[in-house]
Amino acid sequence: MASYTFKPGKKKGRNKFVGSWSETVSKQIDLPFTVESLHSVLSWGISPNGNDYSHQDIAHWCDRFRMAKFDVETDRAMDIATGVAADVDVQWDMFLTNTYKLEQLQNLDFRQVNLPVEWFVGWLSQLDMA
Repeated sequence: MASYTFKPGKKKGRNKFVGSWSETVSKQIDLPFTVESLHSVLSWGISPNGNDYSHQDIAHWCDRFRMAKFDVETDRAMDIATGVAADVDVQWDMFLTNTYKLEQLQNLDFRQVNLPVEWFVGWLSQLDMA
């Protein structure tokens, strides 16, 4: 995943490209895209140092989950799960851009970044309502 930063250019309506970053490679989570798998993956986020997967790995799996279910007719539980997975992915990107400066992101080991644990508790609560 990469992100790009722009700042206003001198001419109205034009932006100037000021930098980008690329995330370090994440570990692939080999689980099917089911509500039960999402529950397991989110549970791992509560104790990020107690399992084999980082929050980066979890966010990337959630992105793949969301994309696999995009435009697929599903039931209510899967719709909720897809929304939760999308939120995890978006919050990962927002957390990075709101927490680190561009220079830090360009040299960061993303496997060491941890989202707030209470976010995972909240996502699990939303999933449990499905």
